[in-house]
Amino acid sequence: MGKILRGNSLIYLLTLISVVFVDLFTKKIAEEYFSTKSYEPLPFLKLFLIYNRGAAFGIFADSPDWLRIPLLLIIPIIAFVVTYVYARRSSEMKNAFIMGLIGGGALGNLHDRILFGKVRDFLHLHIGEFYWPAFNLADVSITTALILFIYRSLKR
Repeated sequence: MGKILRGNSLIYLLTLISVVFVDLFTKKIAEEYFSTKSYEPLPFLKLFLIYNRGAAFGIFADSPDWLRIPLLLIIPIIAFVVTYVYARRSSEMKNAFIMGLIGGGALGNLHDRILFGKVRDFLHLHIGEFYWPAFNLADVSITTALILFIYRSLKR
């Protein structure tokens, strides 16, 4: 148990827990404030709640349940295991942080899928009437981590 709470494992778990907490907190706020009315705090950002049956940005939303449900339940578990192992084996704490962002995002959305059968999305980027698919902070965490990971890999 001592090795789990040291070094890269600790960075990974603290990052993961922080992402899950912030993600679930913001989704709760979205349910309370953005379910019946939309807000546009910036000219390119609209806040309103939708429920996404698919993966990030609506991927697999229209797939049959026999394919969609197992994929969307198994993939986050695999992501958690792979990112945890990678973080523990890495010699760099930055990698543990990046992997924690992915693991936390995956678990945040898994929470929604298990409890609600769909994910709460509330961030809508747009230019005029052209909208990017809705997303949430778990998706932001995963996307940011992937960009950082690719950047660090190309930098070497």
